[in-house]
Amino acid sequence: MSEVEMEWKKAFRDADIRGEYPSQINEQIVQRIAQSFVHIFQPTAILVGRDMRVSSPSLADSFIHGVILSGCNVIDLGLIDTPGLYFASGSYHEYGVMITASHNPAHYNGLKLVKPGAVPLTNSTGLLQIMNLVEQNIFPSIVSELGLRTERNVSQEYSEYVHSKIHISDTPRPIRCVVDYGNGMASTFAHILKDPRCHLEIKELFPTLDGTFPNRGSDPNQKKNQHAIVSELKNSDYDFGVSFDGDADRVAFFSADGQYINCSIIGAMIAKHILLQYQNHSTEEIIFVDNVFTSRIYPQTVQRYGGHCVKSRVGHAFVKETMRAHNAMFSCENSGHFYFRDNFFADSGVLCFMQIVSLFSKALNEGHTFIDMSREFMVYYQTEEKVVYVPDKTKGLEEVEQVYNKKMPLKMEWFDGLTVIMPGGYWFTVKDSVTEDALKFVVEAEEREVAEMVKLEVLKLLESLGSRSDMST
Repeated sequence: MSEVEMEWKKAFRDADIRGEYPSQINEQIVQRIAQSFVHIFQPTAILVGRDMRVSSPSLADSFIHGVILSGCNVIDLGLIDTPGLYFASGSYHEYGVMITASHNPAHYNGLKLVKPGAVPLTNSTGLLQIMNLVEQNIFPSIVSELGLRTERNVSQEYSEYVHSKIHISDTPRPIRCVVDYGNGMASTFAHILKDPRCHLEIKELFPTLDGTFPNRGSDPNQKKNQHAIVSELKNSDYDFGVSFDGDADRVAFFSADGQYINCSIIGAMIAKHILLQYQNHSTEEIIFVDNVFTSRIYPQTVQRYGGHCVKSRVGHAFVKETMRAHNAMFSCENSGHFYFRDNFFADSGVLCFMQIVSLFSKALNEGHTFIDMSREFMVYYQTEEKVVYVPDKTKGLEEVEQVYNKKMPLKMEWFDGLTVIMPGGYWFTVKDSVTEDALKFVVEAEEREVAEMVKLEVLKLLESLGSRSDMST
């Protein structure tokens, strides 16, 4: 392969395939990935879904072509959100692929590959094998029988599945909610939200599918992408707001006055609800999963209401792997992923949203607001995740350890990066990025001023190593 061709290797990550189009991910590489996927796992059929990015139709066609050439059947789901693909894989017990770059910018694309039951493929379970076969590029030119392509619309089944998971109480008036689709795949399940069973009165922002993301960036948890929904909430009368990423597996929540609600607070709300449901009806230990970026309020809430937390590496595939190993009930990540055991251990933006609607319907009947519902969990202040590009990630982490070891920390722990717990009521975690030459960190404290001060201190330390921060984060 030429040097240009070799760029595709940069798209292979620990738990998915994602890169810049067309230099790192393109039709030729995607066809080879499809052929490799079939060669390794020998499925009889593969579900194929795609998002609305400009390059997604041609990439989906190339993947489908590679599958059919390999003698395997294709069930083409067309345009669908990533949790919808997980639903189909789990419900039909089929292999699947989602063509998406999730929350990444418009010029990216990629593939999320799953085994039956929506089990994500990782380096240790097949991605490395696929990469090796793609590089060898040796596939049979003729198979005994080509695969067949059929189309399937799962919209109605998906809708009934979501409604079957959640009960929303009757309310004295409709729940007034701003929904920011961000020109992404969440608008494909708008009919679920508009169902009378939800009791929702929705103000829609950016519902038109547009893979160029003309109105805001795809990640709803970044402050720079929240201006429109915050403005709408501040200038009108709503109960709360919700915003989705490009493929609708990430979700962000906002109070009636436009205040962003940390994902760990949302996770703590849901964990409390689950534990109150189970504590009088089950003798099993109720397990939840957290990670090094999760706010302390989440594991503290789990413990307070009788559950137990197990720590996972950051990242959807690792969270799901840990949940399956412990049969965990629920997990959340600060990136806006929320995972449910009874959803094939998979993350789902729409299920999380519906769960919050359900909890708010009860709060509304008791005369409470969304911020009232959140207040129990608003104990700490956590900074936005910061990305800092460094020449040597290992040396960067070691430097942080050396500097803060001299400051008499209460505890320093190496797990998925370095977590430092300091006197004065603050902690922070610095970890390496699995996709870039960068370190990521978050700071949490009892006081906002302390957290912001420590953020600048850690940032200054990392930048002194010859690094630069991503000003867009």
